[in-house]
Amino acid sequence: MITKKEKDQIVNYLEDSSNLTSGKADIVYIPETEDEIKEAVRECANNKIPLTISAGGTGTVGARIPPRGAILSVERLNNILSIDKEKKTAILQSGVVIDDLLTILEKEELFYPPFPTERTAFIGGNIATNASGEYSYRFGATRAYVQRIKVVLSTGELLDIERGKHLASKERYIKIGDNVLKIPSYKSPSIKNTAGYFSQPGMDLIDLFIGSEGTLGVITEIEVRLIPALPPRFIMVIFLPTQTRVLDFLQEVKQNSGIHPFSLEYFDQESLKFLNRDFPRIPDCASAMYIEDEEKEEVVNLWIDLVEKYDAVDTWVSVDRKSYQSLIDFRHKLPENINEYFREINSQKIALDIAVPETHFAEFFRLYGEVKSTARTDNVLFGHIGENHLHFNFFPQDESEKQWVMETYEQIVGKAVQAGGTVSAEHGIGKLKHKYLEMMYGREGTAEMVRVKKQIDPFCILGLNNIFLESLLRD
Repeated sequence: MITKKEKDQIVNYLEDSSNLTSGKADIVYIPETEDEIKEAVRECANNKIPLTISAGGTGTVGARIPPRGAILSVERLNNILSIDKEKKTAILQSGVVIDDLLTILEKEELFYPPFPTERTAFIGGNIATNASGEYSYRFGATRAYVQRIKVVLSTGELLDIERGKHLASKERYIKIGDNVLKIPSYKSPSIKNTAGYFSQPGMDLIDLFIGSEGTLGVITEIEVRLIPALPPRFIMVIFLPTQTRVLDFLQEVKQNSGIHPFSLEYFDQESLKFLNRDFPRIPDCASAMYIEDEEKEEVVNLWIDLVEKYDAVDTWVSVDRKSYQSLIDFRHKLPENINEYFREINSQKIALDIAVPETHFAEFFRLYGEVKSTARTDNVLFGHIGENHLHFNFFPQDESEKQWVMETYEQIVGKAVQAGGTVSAEHGIGKLKHKYLEMMYGREGTAEMVRVKKQIDPFCILGLNNIFLESLLRD
């Protein structure tokens, strides 16, 4: 097992896309086997050293950035162990890079549907955050595709958890290793959600670990479900002259039984400005809708008929592989440019990641418009509009602006919770959103998560300050 102790060797493990700068660590463990993971975990447990699990560093809430102690990087656990074309499954070590997986699956005419937008992410990080990506409108998040995981607990025990084999009883009890655990009494929302520990009546044990943000164990191996390779696809970007028709467009897409796109995304005017340097042909307009769908004549014609109703300023459509890739880059470049701007202004990432039930999205979209019209700081609104989930990023540059942003942020979160929404639809809680998690589940719900954490990780060393603060573990 490789270990790193010098500051210049550790510094790269103290950052991710959150721009959180408070990370500290004394050692990085880089194991290559499960036995080496057990060795590192036992060493930390015996010496009461906090241990933070590090994956690809693409997270936005600081989950892989340790407050102190040790880091365990899964970067050397990067083998694709098997691909079963008949069963449509793959067995992967947790450090497999998603882009590498997709490349190999393409040769096998298979596909992994919940791949994240950040393709340099590790599969283990995706499981730990229940990640989702640009095709989640059609295919959903990671959870639905995880069949089995192997995970090392802080006790050194290795669990092999297969979906369907460990279900909670009616009384909410579930067996985990040699222990019996009572799952939390709250019910996780049925919408797109990555906030806190998953809990549902009759739930599967595997789902407790999915989305647990490295606080319960070290995921070493994953078996995922695959689907056949996708058919040929096209991308269309529709530039709209006003904001007033966005909700009408969205409703019409969702009510049209003939179309069910892979992606249904939204970009506000500020988003397009962030992209203008890379795509100077962007017209002067109020917003844009980004759609990806099957390249079938009848599907294309349905989209053309729909778009003609909305007086688009311009419409871009991919016509070959080169233009298709260019529009993929258009989608991916925006979060890259936004994260780069946060670094330029030396700001921690401040971004709403809420989703709400279908029945409440229209009022929230209007609320976002009201906030933007009175905003005291630069901002950007974009994302997964088809899933009632938009990213609202704020760029405060002084204390007055930051105070306004945080007050506004909390007000919006409060309204989302009242509407049955989630404070985090896809990026998790990490070290930045503890307050909002408590707003969502209350003190009692957070206390139940802490109880689960203490039972599974009795040494309380894993993922310190992820999901909830260390101070709660001492109560």
